[in-house]
Amino acid sequence: MSRYNVHRFRTIRVAYAEDVRGSDLFITGFKGYGAVGYIATLHLADTADCREAGYVITKYMPEAVTPSSRGVVGPFTLYYCENSGKRITLLVNHDIPVVQERSRFAEAIVDFLQAAEVKEAVLIGGFDSRFRQGEEKLRWVATSAYSRGLEEPRMDKGLYVVGPLALLLFYAEVRSYPTLAVLPYTEAARPDPRAAAVAIEKINELYGLSFGVEELLEQAKKIEEMITMMEQQQREMMTPPSSERAYM
Repeated sequence: MSRYNVHRFRTIRVAYAEDVRGSDLFITGFKGYGAVGYIATLHLADTADCREAGYVITKYMPEAVTPSSRGVVGPFTLYYCENSGKRITLLVNHDIPVVQERSRFAEAIVDFLQAAEVKEAVLIGGFDSRFRQGEEKLRWVATSAYSRGLEEPRMDKGLYVVGPLALLLFYAEVRSYPTLAVLPYTEAARPDPRAAAVAIEKINELYGLSFGVEELLEQAKKIEEMITMMEQQQREMMTPPSSERAYM
């Protein structure tokens, strides 16, 4: 951890490279509806010339790591890249924080973003396609501190964002931190790389970026199968240990 700065918030530690400080934009998402946020951030980390820039350590860390070009990465990994003159920080959440510290995790991330003077955040999630009103590809919701406008319809009152994404939005609102949630239409039952591409294209439009989505679209079926397999592995990890359990 010596090569990183460390931001502490209660039981959560965020270790981050100095490059992250003062970033123009922070992007993250989770394995919610259609795994849209996870697919989008993982795609950017893999294809946008990003480099590992830190990680989040929680009190109750999920028991899983995955190989990387430099070794292994944990459940919550930071990346840094530059695109079209903008400095971007990503948080790829390979897992979801345990329920007991999910709220603290979200507040810690917002606290870190403010302390590191990251200008604003975009959260990527999914929106139930049954609520589609016309030809629009997404809905959105933002904190009162967020100043940019989108042409697509906002999320209707009476509907709810749920899960870790909702907690990030809540703490961003409480702390007056400018945050947008981009919610492409998707189906809950399967991973949706095409919806992830919609989110990335909207971020490109809003911030003058040029992140590519061609590979995401071309390999949509393969990505869907990969995410499904990973989710199955994570479910198996939650079962009691036995002689037949595989460690991968």
